[in-house]
Amino acid sequence: MYNTRQHYLGLAIGLLMSSTSMAATISGKITDEQGAPIAGAKVTLEGSHKQAVSGEDGSYIIENVDPEHVHLHVYSINHVHGDKDVGKIGDTYNADFVLAPSSIENIVVTANTIQTSVLESVTPVTVISAKELRERQAPTLGETLSSTPGVHSSYFGPVASSPIIRGTDGPRVKVVQNGLDTSDASRIGPDHNVATDVSTAHQVEVLRGPATLQYGSGAIGGVVNIVDNRIPKEKFDGVQGEAEVRFESAGDERFGKIDLTGGTGDWMFHVDAFDRKTDDYDIPGYELAEPHEEDVEGTLNDSAIDTTNFTLGTSYITDSGYVGFAYENLDNFYGIPGHSHGHEDEHEHDEDHDEHEGEEHEAEADESVNLSVDMDRYQVAGELFKPFDGFSSLKFSGAYTDYEHTEFESGAVGTVFANETSEARFALHHEDFNGWHGVFGLQYSNVEFSALGEEAYTPPSETDSFALFIIEEKRFDNVTVQLGGRVEQTDISVDPFTIDFALHEEHDEHDEDHDEDHEDEHEHEEEHDHEDEHEHDELALDLADFSYTSVSLSAGAVWEYQPGYSIALSLSRSERAPSHQELLSAGNHISTQTYDLGAIFTLDDDHLELSSASIEEETSTNIDITWRRYIGDWGITLSAFYNSVDDYLYQANTGLIAEAFEHDHGDEDHDEDHGDEHGEEEHGEEGFPVYRFLQDDAKIYGFEAQINYQINDMWDVEVFGDYIRAEVDSDNLPRIPPMKIGAELGFEHQNWFGDVEVIWYDKQDDVAQFETATDGYTLVNLSVNYQYQSADLDWVFFLRGTNLTDEEARVHTSFLKDQAPLPSRGVTLGVRASF
Repeated sequence: MYNTRQHYLGLAIGLLMSSTSMAATISGKITDEQGAPIAGAKVTLEGSHKQAVSGEDGSYIIENVDPEHVHLHVYSINHVHGDKDVGKIGDTYNADFVLAPSSIENIVVTANTIQTSVLESVTPVTVISAKELRERQAPTLGETLSSTPGVHSSYFGPVASSPIIRGTDGPRVKVVQNGLDTSDASRIGPDHNVATDVSTAHQVEVLRGPATLQYGSGAIGGVVNIVDNRIPKEKFDGVQGEAEVRFESAGDERFGKIDLTGGTGDWMFHVDAFDRKTDDYDIPGYELAEPHEEDVEGTLNDSAIDTTNFTLGTSYITDSGYVGFAYENLDNFYGIPGHSHGHEDEHEHDEDHDEHEGEEHEAEADESVNLSVDMDRYQVAGELFKPFDGFSSLKFSGAYTDYEHTEFESGAVGTVFANETSEARFALHHEDFNGWHGVFGLQYSNVEFSALGEEAYTPPSETDSFALFIIEEKRFDNVTVQLGGRVEQTDISVDPFTIDFALHEEHDEHDEDHDEDHEDEHEHEEEHDHEDEHEHDELALDLADFSYTSVSLSAGAVWEYQPGYSIALSLSRSERAPSHQELLSAGNHISTQTYDLGAIFTLDDDHLELSSASIEEETSTNIDITWRRYIGDWGITLSAFYNSVDDYLYQANTGLIAEAFEHDHGDEDHDEDHGDEHGEEEHGEEGFPVYRFLQDDAKIYGFEAQINYQINDMWDVEVFGDYIRAEVDSDNLPRIPPMKIGAELGFEHQNWFGDVEVIWYDKQDDVAQFETATDGYTLVNLSVNYQYQSADLDWVFFLRGTNLTDEEARVHTSFLKDQAPLPSRGVTLGVRASF
């Protein structure tokens, strides 16, 4: 029965993707500039699945080719991309390629709609290969990428962190998986971890600077694309994959994974799974930057992780295209540091999380906050070659994500966040027309977000987005020009909600600059019993829909002014619609210990009111210049950028403390369930500082550098760094990364390889009002790997040490920088088998 169903399903898909007759044969040889053959180069035929890999003598052959329009691409990681658009051919055709060497790894960037290589990209891009990912992998995406030039981490303890690109994060940095939004809650708050893992990724692509043309206004700062094989696009018989186990000492991490892809005939299948468990992480000193006398050093409380994840995928592949489907389930339970500090009577975290069952998780430490994440993701993708005359392919993809996480406060259910997202993308690639080739596309997404509970700081909302885009490219001798545009309509609707709000002046004992200003006020507060602090404002709101039309344009060029040297220039004007949390937040955000106040509100004499000013779209004008040298033993990439943003939205500390009352977001059942636990007039012992979303003109500028030098066949060295400066008209922007400079000495000899890495972070004292400065620090890391081949398995035994000097390091971009330092010295030991 199964084989019959499989046969008819394959027949139906085959009819849908029926192909034209193919009879031509293409063959040739690939050599370098000295005439030596290049083995392992991949030759692909644009608009088809046809490809070949060159042999030891550099030769290749591709059979059964459609002769009507032939466009060949050749990629070798250590050479410059080869390209030939030859048009119509006869029954046989010879295409030889001579490739120039490259000292920069030249990998195809799938995140670019026109899939160019690293060296051909108009905008700065970094591609991290699978090998490098395995060596630097951390439990969070932000920390995994934090040593990449131009990229830092939001670091919410070792349990949650997202990438910060050129000083921008949250809704300005798009995190996508195979080109589709991860659709989690990580863009809403730094305490929410990115709901994807790089342990099974083939590569991670980081696009620095605006990528709004392809991914929408949420990519005004950059894009991180995690590329994996959950929907296979190439077919082969048999099974390929890898398995890994490892242990890390700083958090007692136990990690295991398996990643398998295989198939038979036209059908391919994929499965991957991983399990990660840690205890509370060790830290070099105290949690608090200014510890209490009774605090105990050495442990970051509420920093344990318990994560399981699995993915199943399948695809049907023919010469005319492919179509595939994947399902992913994520179950993640982790603590939020900064709410309980190490005292002598502290409770130890249950390392096995035996009580992690269903939706109920009991937090063991007093005043602890934990998050339980449950996500189901359904994804479809496909490509149809030569769908119409004049078009080479039609690509389509879509996903439905059901994401939910529950915040537990001291073991009790606090707030439930839900995010349901539906997304679809279509891209129609046309054949060359007068030398121009490119893509027309459309994208649609619907996001239904809700937060229910006592700390529901954002009301339920629904966001619809629809966009049309076009990107075109043409080569003029040694200059490649790229033009593009995008029009996007965003509509945000919000349910009626009510806010109760009270506040008083803050006295920050850690902010010496403001102590004198608040001295008299602090003495006055000590003389009163604070009875007047419980007077509060109440706002009942029924808001009209928010509607934005964003228009983004870009122009860029890459000029190879002499062999092995190029300059890339990119100019863009991008618009971004505000997100629902930037507009509508109004409540205690328990994880970040802040009271978040959206841009639609204003404070008038310490009273909360609805602002009469409209919230405009951000308009960013960006110029980016990149110089590359990729010939010989030296590889150099230098980038400089300047970004002028009108109506920039940012979250700033107001210097006030809010005490919030019960929120009514329209969920009467939920309110009744928790009525006994939280009184309507209940106040905490301490309120949270008010962080308000403000809108101001901003300037963000800086540079990035990456230099590689091959010393000899055994040793190579890499130096990298970045610097970012960000200001609004009235102040510095808060939480901007400090300057970073790093160096890595790598070696490879026989079966051994590894590296020594040193990264220095400068102090950051260009701070916003009420923001504390951070000291600089240096991290030293070391890795040693041994390769061994046995039968059909390739084994890698690895040892890695992190923060070897056991330095106390506080990440300036983190909301918890004064409460959660980086982990202490750690040693990772593991083994990985590939087949």
